[in-house]
Amino acid sequence: MTTKEYLSQSFILHRMIRAKESRIQDLHDMKERTGRLFTGVKVESTQERDSTGDLIAILVDLIAEYEADCLKLLEIQQEIAAAIKAIEHADYQLILFERYVNLKQWEDIARDNNYSDKHVYKLHNAALKTVMMVPNDIQNCGKVSA
Repeated sequence: MTTKEYLSQSFILHRMIRAKESRIQDLHDMKERTGRLFTGVKVESTQERDSTGDLIAILVDLIAEYEADCLKLLEIQQEIAAAIKAIEHADYQLILFERYVNLKQWEDIARDNNYSDKHVYKLHNAALKTVMMVPNDIQNCGKVSA
């Protein structure tokens, strides 16, 4: 795993978290719609599946995954922040921290720091060469799993 791949783990996990947030909201909305449809309706039933119960079970499992991913993201960001703090060059620290811990877009980093986009990319490339943070056990373990 390269330094850039290691640093980018937070982006990948953040995207997965956002996707799960959206899915949780969709399932919650579906649960609300389904609950309103059957409120007050009493129907004799056979041993059919409880679709609302199934939906709630799926929602609970997804929320548990979401919470675990959030904790994992915080752990990864703490590791990344520690590695970035070890860099002596302040501009490199700033660029890497804004990108990989604060998860800012390149254009926002450039604007916030009065840099051109080109200068931010140049600083980023130079900063990546100074990061001494990818231990052998991390290099061999692969990327964040889905």
